[in-house]
Amino acid sequence: MKAIVIEQNPSGSVLSMRDLPSPEPGPRQVKIRVRTASVNRADLAQRAGTHQPVSSGLAPVSSGLAPVSSGLAPVIVGLDAAGDVVTVGREVTGVRVGDRVMAIVSGGLSEEVVVDAALVVPIPHAWSYAEGAAAILGLMTEHNALRTAGGLRPGETVLIHAAASSVGLQCVQLAKYLGAGAVIATVRTDRATDLLRSQGADHVVEVGEAGFADRVLELTDGRGVDVIVDHVGGPYLADNIRCAALLGRLVGVGRLGGAHGVLDLEALAFKRLSIIGVTFRTRDATEKAAIVGALLSEVDPSFEALRPSIDRILPWTEVQQAQDLMAANSHLGKIVLSIEER
Repeated sequence: MKAIVIEQNPSGSVLSMRDLPSPEPGPRQVKIRVRTASVNRADLAQRAGTHQPVSSGLAPVSSGLAPVSSGLAPVIVGLDAAGDVVTVGREVTGVRVGDRVMAIVSGGLSEEVVVDAALVVPIPHAWSYAEGAAAILGLMTEHNALRTAGGLRPGETVLIHAAASSVGLQCVQLAKYLGAGAVIATVRTDRATDLLRSQGADHVVEVGEAGFADRVLELTDGRGVDVIVDHVGGPYLADNIRCAALLGRLVGVGRLGGAHGVLDLEALAFKRLSIIGVTFRTRDATEKAAIVGALLSEVDPSFEALRPSIDRILPWTEVQQAQDLMAANSHLGKIVLSIEER
């Protein structure tokens, strides 16, 4: 099969298409013929060498590939995939050959990928493969952030940072779907304001040199917000603490702005706040399956209210252009790559 891999040359990392052995599923896995995969911010970090699995005693995620001539398995790009099930392991139930599915995977930019059957989600009948790839990682991440980590309850106020990003847009949708009261979205520019309002944002706040805490407190009559989903990280920490409500929950999902910030421990204690981190890198397959189960337990199978916004669909041979577009922040919604047979 063909796949897009990260290779090193004297000038740095490059993306290349290579022929690799076709992966074979284990007893509880399925093999998917991939039709589409999306571009994610973590792809850029992975290529830069800053998004490696942390040392936590957990086994590394297997790509299902045999070693190549260098003696090491190549790093295949991609964190999600949508396509058709072509093989099922002997212990798999509930998934059949021919099913249209979407899943978080290791190495989605390949013609075939193997994944635990418990991690696949049926693509809604009205959705395209592109919508499946565009949605699955964001839905799992943001549902886990809002409901499991953030403990969102109906009527509570939610603040979402970097809301114009593709996962930010999905977080806005999910927050409204799960019954949030006011949803406040922060952005760097106003180019996504109309789109965010169409997805369910009640207020859109532009973050300037003065920060955002004063405006958020004004919008909440001084009370603050119950749940903060932060895709920016360190630079926003101080303002997050300032505008959190009593018993508020700050959920750190991304670190687009950096990993370090100033924490006011007195305010943390006074407000009795909780700070929770979210990542998939230290979760094993059982934990990821629990996230899938939690999502499916609360979302209508049609996913109609959670249809993703797609900026554009490109052939997977243009993966470098797609990553450059993401790095330049010149998109609104997901960038999806279509994987054609070659």
